[in-house]
Amino acid sequence: MSTELQSRPAGLPHAVFLQRVADGPATSPEVRLGQGAFLALRFVDLLAPDREPPTPDVFRYQWAATERYCAELDGEGTEASHLSCIVRAAGEAHRTGEFNLVAPALFAYAMYLEQESHFDEAEDALLTMLDIGRGRLQTSDAISAWMRLGRVRRMQADFDRADAAYAEAGRMAADVGDHQAVLSSRVGQTNVVYFRGNLAEAERRWRSILADCVGTSYRAVVAQAEHGLGNLLNLRSLPHEGAPHLWRAYELYEEESSQLRALNDLGIVLLRLGHVEAAARALCEVVRRDRPGENLLNALIELMNCASYSRDRVGFERWRERCLRALLGSHSQRAAERSRRL
Repeated sequence: MSTELQSRPAGLPHAVFLQRVADGPATSPEVRLGQGAFLALRFVDLLAPDREPPTPDVFRYQWAATERYCAELDGEGTEASHLSCIVRAAGEAHRTGEFNLVAPALFAYAMYLEQESHFDEAEDALLTMLDIGRGRLQTSDAISAWMRLGRVRRMQADFDRADAAYAEAGRMAADVGDHQAVLSSRVGQTNVVYFRGNLAEAERRWRSILADCVGTSYRAVVAQAEHGLGNLLNLRSLPHEGAPHLWRAYELYEEESSQLRALNDLGIVLLRLGHVEAAARALCEVVRRDRPGENLLNALIELMNCASYSRDRVGFERWRERCLRALLGSHSQRAAERSRRL
């Protein structure tokens, strides 16, 4: 494994979490959680295979100090719970010698940070997982970490390093004969090509993945490829070709959130084709089933477009009010969460 793939910025390890200090007062929950994350990950670093193991007394002292700080964060929400789990898992891993015990806690924390759009912090948590688990992680866990690292880097537009992470996941999967994981890594690399704007090459890769999935049971891989190809064809002004791919993605996805993303994209394509009623039905299904979030807001906005297309002023105002309520509800929820922490 190339050390360049896992390279971190020079300086203090995990300092990215201390950057929150610049965004708020020292006593704010966000800043305190950032300091807690820094301490928790520095504690995890004691388990690194390339450093001299600490004496039992030193380890117990740092464990107690880190656990005490995390306990003071109790009640600060989901992130505080993740930090406490990481500290407990690290302590148990040191006690038993089973260092892979800390991997699930770090991976879950990285996913939480990604969902909160803290992509640089999520990358740091994943790199910590890979550093601690070098030569210790189960191959499936290492592949998952590299895949997620590729995604996080892509969302930061760090395309070269994202592609390298996906490639590393594919290499590891090929070494153990995991064909589905190899195809998943190719999906990730194709997304990198797509977001770089090379649509012709991305289309060629999507079709290649679909061809290689024929005769397999890899529903998730096929669904992602169909979804990617459908959106790409729409972007290339071929919505009539993209729509069937998006419908197949909707049928193949097993997770509801993924189904509703595909259905939302299908509604956009149907509207572009002039099938206003069909588009509205698809988008209304998203509104009926989806949870508050970006996909729901996008569906409400597209329903406003449907009403505008039909010159339905009453319908437009109805969807506009619904959209504003959703936006206000999202802001109110964040404000309530902040108030609860203070």
